[in-house]
Amino acid sequence: MDGVLVDSEKLYMRFWQESCAFFGYDLTPEMALSLRSNSAETAIPKFIDWFGETVDYYKIRELRRRLMADFIDKNGVEIKPGAIEIFSYLKQNGLKIALATASPVKRAIHYLEPYGLFDMLDAVVSGTSVAKSKPAPDIYIAAAEKLGFSPCECIAVEDSPAGIISAKTAGCFTVMVPDLTPADNEISGYVDYLAADLNDIIKIL
Repeated sequence: MDGVLVDSEKLYMRFWQESCAFFGYDLTPEMALSLRSNSAETAIPKFIDWFGETVDYYKIRELRRRLMADFIDKNGVEIKPGAIEIFSYLKQNGLKIALATASPVKRAIHYLEPYGLFDMLDAVVSGTSVAKSKPAPDIYIAAAEKLGFSPCECIAVEDSPAGIISAKTAGCFTVMVPDLTPADNEISGYVDYLAADLNDIIKIL
């Protein structure tokens, strides 16, 4: 969802940095980018490595969530170009859509419902409902199962390295639509198709 369907990744970066700064920590843009699609389980070791054993990840995350929620309540969150068009194409052609997001379902509803996208979903799996969130494959295995398919029968669309690794190790055909970072050499082996935008996915289908 984040960075693929809604243009929220830039907000995560901004408010992770603002929240860290409030507590006296200097979070670089590169550090903030590395937190994309990470659960607490994978993010906490990063924070300890960056800021030491005494860092309180949960306190920083809670402030980040409040700052970002206040901003979105006032300003909304932008939809990514092609999101409405690709959803319409999929439904018109009888294809099923699952959302595999690290975010809670409540947030997915809040972001997608205003654009009519949430009601077009056939299944939703949140990172909070699986044993291990991205980059582990659990979320994509669960999403495929909810749709009634094997992961190898599914196309997974991602923008982040953690998401791409999660989808590929689950067995999906992976499509990367870069948002804030390009497909570098580190993850290129996990990417089956590099798309210019969401509309580009129609070519594959």
